[in-house]
Amino acid sequence: MNNNQIFLSALFLTAGLLAACSKDDDQTNIEPRRISVEVSERLMTADAPAAARELTRSEITTTSTLEAFSMRAIYNSETFEYTIGKSYSGWTVTPATWPISDPDADATKVPFYAYTSGTFNANNGSPYVNFDIAENASTQDDLLVAGNSVAHSDHDGKVPLTFDHACAALQFYVQMTNTLNTNLGGKTLTVSSIVLRNVNNTGRYNFGTGAWSNVTGSSYYTLTNSSITITTTPQALSSNCLFLIPQERAADGTTGTYLDITYAFEGQTTTQAIIPLDVNWVKGTRYTINIKLGTSLIK
Repeated sequence: MNNNQIFLSALFLTAGLLAACSKDDDQTNIEPRRISVEVSERLMTADAPAAARELTRSEITTTSTLEAFSMRAIYNSETFEYTIGKSYSGWTVTPATWPISDPDADATKVPFYAYTSGTFNANNGSPYVNFDIAENASTQDDLLVAGNSVAHSDHDGKVPLTFDHACAALQFYVQMTNTLNTNLGGKTLTVSSIVLRNVNNTGRYNFGTGAWSNVTGSSYYTLTNSSITITTTPQALSSNCLFLIPQERAADGTTGTYLDITYAFEGQTTTQAIIPLDVNWVKGTRYTINIKLGTSLIK
């Protein structure tokens, strides 16, 4: 295990063998063989600022909420579907047998593709997962993906899977500049809503290339809809991490990706402000975006 991986567990044995096929004196039948999985997960990494708006880099750690995932194996143009989940005894695989039951084929490599969400398509040997970003920013899940091509004899029936984060993770904070704080002269600045708008929300993750394609759609994500009294200290928004499909979108007014902020001074009616984002979000990367409200934005 290298430094950029964390093992979720050691070896997870599956359920036992299925019942053996019947035999008679004139025929030798082949018994199914057990399949098991080894699961690890790569850490997300920090990257350069995600946009030209007072962004800060932070040290990255990750804790996985991985409780179950699907896996497909492809052999002789046939697709085999497996469901893997945690139980009191560890991870179990259903069905619990290897795609190839013939011991003479022990050295034949079988490609396996694992994913935590989305819709799998074998695509004639170029498999992909279609994935949509959930609308609720507070309850989103990342898309984790893994793949390996192994033979039964390589690991005695085990399939080692190292999961990668296919999405980017964004964490938002909000504060005001010292200059704005001085100009307010003791008045309170309150933000009642921050919404991220015009974000592509559907795409296709390609296992062979590890790249996204067909990234389309448009959606918005409410980062907070609770009242926040803004200070010069960054405050985390209630959305926690926002998982998004990697994409590039120009900061082009309200036709590109932008932050829609509703705010008010003490005793005054609410006002809206727009912050365009020059987007370049990369998979497996976590960004800390500090929304810094200053005199050029707040009038």
